[in-house]
Formats: sequence, structure tokens, C-alpha cells
Amino acid sequence: MHQNELSPRSPGVPWTVRDAWLGAACLGIWLALAYVAVTLLHLLDVDLSPGLMVSMLELALLVPVWWFTRKKYNAGRHHLGLTGFKMRYLGLGAALLLPAMWINALYETVLSSYNLEVQPELKHILTQTPSPGVFVFAAVIIAPLVEEIFFRGFLFAGLKKRFAWTKAMLISSGLFALLHLRLLAVPPIFILGLIFAYLYQKSGSIWPGVLIHALVNALAVIWVFTYAAS
Repeated sequence: MHQNELSPRSPGVPWTVRDAWLGAACLGIWLALAYVAVTLLHLLDVDLSPGLMVSMLELALLVPVWWFTRKKYNAGRHHLGLTGFKMRYLGLGAALLLPAMWINALYETVLSSYNLEVQPELKHILTQTPSPGVFVFAAVIIAPLVEEIFFRGFLFAGLKKRFAWTKAMLISSGLFALLHLRLLAVPPIFILGLIFAYLYQKSGSIWPGVLIHALVNALAVIWVFTYAAS
């Protein structure tokens, strides 16, 4: 099999690499609009729930996915990796996650020695907003599902039509890291993106990545609450 072809475990997708790049361009526009919107809300002193804002921004990522898959090619759920999977891939994800978390913990320790944090706004949102439940739901449920559909099911799969899957993994993981708009957060999120893409490549399903992604976000939320309470 040529290295640019899809894995036998991954479904062939009807959209092209050009569609994938256009979707990535939509991501860039989305990031710019999100930054402008957040800035305007801050200037106008509008108190919008962080959870509601994150939910709306995350769900907006599904628009280009819908357009370039369902609308343009009438693609099905299986094309986006929304298929069943074998439980051993959850075990694989957990095995890959352990060293990644150790590396990320070491990275955060180094940053803390310089009084820096990866995502300092997370603590503020979870401890200072009146009702953080909506944000927790967005972070643990909505974000993992939407981001895995966009970055792995759509972007990674589309890029593999031209590039070797390893290169497609690097590109999609890089864009995934940039999504979070925090320079210091790029290295740990990039590593997680590699894990999620690898799980999709091996299993042919985005669900192992969704579940591991949700676990990571849930652990981050628990850690913030535990740290704030101590």
C-alpha cells in the first residue's frame, strides 16, 4: 500500500485535501472572529457566560465539517469516524496518555518555576464564575466530541488523501494546538493531538480519541478544583 493511502482500518472519505485545507482556513477565520468577539464583549463589559460562549464557539466548528462532508458529498457518519471500535483501543489510549501526562506535568513544573501557567484563565473561569457547570459540560462533553470530529474525523482524514498519515497527524495536531490560542499550551496539546490522531489511525473510529480527550479535560477540571480548595 502506498504511504499516502488510508489505513485499511480507516474509511475512505469523499472530500479532497483541498476541502480539508479550506476547512482549516475556516478555522483561521473562526479564530479571528472569536478573538474579535471576546475583545468586543470585554470592551462593552458584557457578562456572557464562559460556558455558553465556549459551547457556541465549539459547535460553530461543525459548520465547515457539515458543508465539506454532508452538504458537498453527502458523506455519512462513518466517513467521519463515528463508528464502533474495539475496547483494546481505549487501553492503548490510556497507555499512551500516561507518559504524555508525565511529560506535561514536567513541563508545567518547569513553567511554574518561572511563575508561568499553561492556561491561567481556566482557574479563574472555574472558581470565579457563578455557575461553572455549563463550562464544565462544554469542556468535558462538547469540546472533545466537536474537536475530534473536526481535527481527526474531517481534517486528518482529508489530509491523508495526499500526505502520509504521519505528516497528516503532525499538521492536524499542530492546528489543534493552535486552536487553544495559548502559546504556552501548544506543546502539551500538540502531544495530545498526536495521541488522538494515532488512535483514529489505528482504530478507524474517533470514539477512543473522544473518550480519552474527555478524560483529559475532566482531569484538568478536577485538578483546578482540587488546587483551588487546597
